[in-house]
Order: sequence, then structure tokens, then C-alpha cells
Amino acid sequence: MRKKHSFTTQLIRHLIQAVGFILLPGLFITVFLAVGDIWTAVMKGSFSPDMLFPQIILIFAVCLITALWGRFFCGFLCSFGMLQELIFFFFRQVIPRKMQIAEKLDYVMKFLKYIILIFIIIGLWILALPIDSSWNPWGVFGMLVSGNLSVVSAAIPTVGFVLLLAICISSLFVERFFCRYLCPLGALFAVISKKRLYKIKCQRVSCVNCGLCTRTCSMGIHIPEKDAVVSGECIQCMKCLAVCPKESLSASPSGAIAGTAAAAAIGGTVVVGSLISFPVTETVSDQQVIQEKEKGNYKDGVYTGVGKGFRGTTKVQVTVENGYISDITVLSFEDDNEFFQKAQSVIISEIITTQILDANPVTGATFSSNSILDAVADALGSNSGTEQPADGENGYDSGQSGAGNGRGYDSERSNENKGNGPGAGGSGRGRHGRGRGGGSGKGRYRGR
Repeated sequence: MRKKHSFTTQLIRHLIQAVGFILLPGLFITVFLAVGDIWTAVMKGSFSPDMLFPQIILIFAVCLITALWGRFFCGFLCSFGMLQELIFFFFRQVIPRKMQIAEKLDYVMKFLKYIILIFIIIGLWILALPIDSSWNPWGVFGMLVSGNLSVVSAAIPTVGFVLLLAICISSLFVERFFCRYLCPLGALFAVISKKRLYKIKCQRVSCVNCGLCTRTCSMGIHIPEKDAVVSGECIQCMKCLAVCPKESLSASPSGAIAGTAAAAAIGGTVVVGSLISFPVTETVSDQQVIQEKEKGNYKDGVYTGVGKGFRGTTKVQVTVENGYISDITVLSFEDDNEFFQKAQSVIISEIITTQILDANPVTGATFSSNSILDAVADALGSNSGTEQPADGENGYDSGQSGAGNGRGYDSERSNENKGNGPGAGGSGRGRHGRGRGGGSGKGRYRGR
């Protein structure tokens, strides 16, 4: 009866993993970036519950579930963890023998993820070190599972892809290699779940110390050492219950019920967070524009443009008054809502305030940021406005041209190229990039 129950638990776990992989492949990234958003806002003294409400809901739910029930997020819902399990499973069909890591080495290597977490907190979230996002292996993983061929092709020639490939190769020999030794979110969850209420218990009387549960454990925990599994490394996968020959291990309530409830609660918070985000037609008032007495460099009118995002195109409407960009409205987008809203709230305000199209992409929402920048640049360089300018071919004032250098970005290239294009009126758009300055400008491709 116990074996049948354990089989059902594993079947449900894998079904939940598959659903999570299909519907929420970037959930790991979403949760980790939400932690970063909140931490950064607190450190900068700019914390706003209204602006960060979706992130607060998500982190509160995930941390509360982890503190009470343990790391069901890792064992039941993490797509990156599922990928490693699949790699290890299929390799075991070829080479059945499982590689065992020496206990002392395993203990030391598990501290690596805490070092990585501390580096991210201090180096990226506090000091804002200029580290390219293409180094991020789990970010590259999100790009590869996006289903967008142009995004996938852009992910391959990156350092992050090489690191991801190394992690996958390591997962051939050590189950959940990344989860055990490198995952910064796992490090945070390990601390939170240390005193969890829900634990796998061991009946010492019937246990024969065969070690089968330890050898089966995805995280390499020495299970029979105590009356309950108290290690923060436990991801509640319940595999140890399925293999125990004496049925000495138990967990109540049922692992399937607990895992399903936890996964549903976490997934639900993501949906709720998306629903309560700002509407896509949010605009930024022209009151934010730096007031100037003289006329600006753009041609008055209303223009529309499109840019390429993570999952598809972004369309915006740009209003120019008295030569200045006074309003930018997002008409439509196809990127994931939580990433796009994060980029929209920053990029649009920065463009209107600075009046230049060279804002820095928002960390964690690089594709969405660049899609907005590209769409605005496309609007100001096209004839698609509903109110055409009196003279000139686009939204740039051709009467104020001047020579200068500019730089542009193309999300689909990681190598550097140079492109020439018109750069009239102090701001110009090259063939493949956005340029500042007049005349001809050199554009530089930068991969996202």
C-alpha cells in the first residue's frame, strides 16, 4: 500500500513539474528578481508598497509556504530543477551507476551557493557592478525555453550559455548539481525552511541503516541520522519514501496533497500579480518633461512604432509637442507581464525626462526594456504617425542637424558591427541602432 501511495505521489509531482515547465518556465527567475527588486528598493530608500505590490505578494507567499512546508517550490515547481532531473534520469538509463560525491567535499561545495547569493546581493543589488546579463545561466535558460527563435539564437553565443551547458553536463553525473551547489534562490530557501513544521520523519526502530534513502536523495542528504529530516537542503521530492524497504520514513499530510497545494498557491500568486499590474495603456504625463523655453529637436506630431521583445512585438504611440517627447503610450506588447511592467515603469519615464533614446535597460527585464526603446526610436524614425510633420520624413527636426557620433543596440546580435544612418536634429536612428548626434552615426550591436 505504501509503495502504491509513493508511486502516486511521484506521478503527481512530475505532472505538476510538467505543467509548471510549460506554463511558468521563468518562475525561478521571476521569484529571484522579485527578491532583488524589494532588496534594492529598501537599500535605496525608494521602497513603495504600491509599486512593488506584485513582488511583495509573490515573495510573501513563497517564503511563507517554504517556512511552513519546506522547499516544495524546488521539488515540485522549479523548471530548472526539472530539467536537471530529466538530464540525470536519461543518462542513468545509459550508465546505471550513480556518481557519489565524498561527504566532506559535498559539505564544502554546498557553501558555494551562499557565496553566490552574497555576491549577487552585494555586487549586483547594492554596488550595481556592471556585469553583463548574458553571463546569467538561468537567464539564458529562460531565453532558450521562450519559444522565440530569434531569442534562442541570441542566447547561444553568450557566456551564460556556456555556463548553462557546463551545469547540464555536471547534471549528467550529479543529480540536481545546480540546486545542490550553485542556486542562490536555493540558498535563501535553505535558510528559511530550516525550522519548517512539515518534515519527513524516520522511525529509528524499524530502520536498518541500509543507506538506500541517502543514495536516492536528489540533494545528497544523509537521511537516517536523526528522527526527522531537518536539513534545509531537503526539497520535499519524497523519493526517499518511495525506496525505503522497511517503510521507516513517513510524512503527513500526504506529500502529494502538500506539494499540489504549495504549487497551486505559488502559481496563483504569479497570476494574481499579473492581474493587478498597471494597465498596458499607462502613460507618463508631460509634466515630467524637463521644461525648456526653446523648441526641442523633434518634429511635432503623434507617431506609432514597433520594437522586438522577448516573446514578440511591442507597439507604442509617441506624442511630440513643441519639439519634445511629451507622452509615450504602450498600445500592445507580447512579453511576460511582470517583466514588461517592470521595464515600462522605468524606461518611459527616463525617455521623457532625458529626451534621449539611450536609456539603460532595466536589470531582469532587458528584452522588454529594449523593445520599448526600439519601438520609440522606430516611431520617431517612421511615417506612421497619425499626425504627419509639416516637413521632413520622420519625427526628427531636419533643420537642426549636425555631425556627431551615436551608438545603437540590436538585441539579436552579440558581436559588434557598425551601421550608418541619418542622425538629424541632435538625435538620429541608424540602420540597426539608435544614434545620438546628427549626420552619420556609428551604431554598436549589443546582445541582451
